[in-house]
Amino acid sequence: MKSFYLVFTLWMVVALTLAACSSVATQTPPAPALPKTTLTIAGSGGAATVLKYLAGAYGEQHSEMGFEFLSGSSSGGGVKGVLDGTLDLGTMSRPPKDSELASGIEYIAISIDRIVIATSSDLSITNLTSQQVRDIFLGNITNWSAVGGPDVAINVFVRDEEESSTQVLRKELFGDEAFAAGAVVFTSDGDLRAALSDATNTITFLGYSGIRLSDADIRTLAIDGKDPSDLNSDYPYVRPMGVAYLLSNMSRVQPFLDFISSPEAYALLTEKGINPPE
Repeated sequence: MKSFYLVFTLWMVVALTLAACSSVATQTPPAPALPKTTLTIAGSGGAATVLKYLAGAYGEQHSEMGFEFLSGSSSGGGVKGVLDGTLDLGTMSRPPKDSELASGIEYIAISIDRIVIATSSDLSITNLTSQQVRDIFLGNITNWSAVGGPDVAINVFVRDEEESSTQVLRKELFGDEAFAAGAVVFTSDGDLRAALSDATNTITFLGYSGIRLSDADIRTLAIDGKDPSDLNSDYPYVRPMGVAYLLSNMSRVQPFLDFISSPEAYALLTEKGINPPE
């Protein structure tokens, strides 16, 4: 009888051990806690690049907030998304229009972006005059040898006419004349940076902050001796970057807005060679 009880006891111990192991093996690990608040953001691609960088820094210290960046829809599209409630924040690479402010939009600046003249990395030119830049983009100069470069044709990449960088340079440098024949038009800075990285004998214009934050292999030029990489220079071609929001949504967005307008955020931008707002 004692042997029976001993065998029975051992059998129960083995059965309970196996059951415990099976329970542990099949137990589903707990799902990670989701952020309490997720801000939805879209609009200008250039401004979104800056905001995404700041959001990454903020998220490292504030796990209670997440960020969803949607495909770019231009500054106007960002404003529209905020007004119709599909976006918490609309990124903008221009100041808000009077009509947008009248619609209820609030605006906060996040940085000043320099619109740089850039070339593919195969070229060794470091400086051009503003007149040379104008003549190249308008097709009056078509060979690099005319400005101290190799004896090869100049390839011209430009942004679309609705883009704020194009509008700034139209006002400050190009006027209303058509771009050079054969100029390739891009509708996003990201696509333009990627194409320029693979191109040769090419010149373009684009936002400096996007170059710095993407670490793209792109050569930027000094214009009339003014270097866009010098934060203290009075570089002439700039545009404001900012975000649109609604006061009725402040309970969701205010903690992040407080951060992006703080000395800490400005220091992060300065470290990357990006001017904070004036």
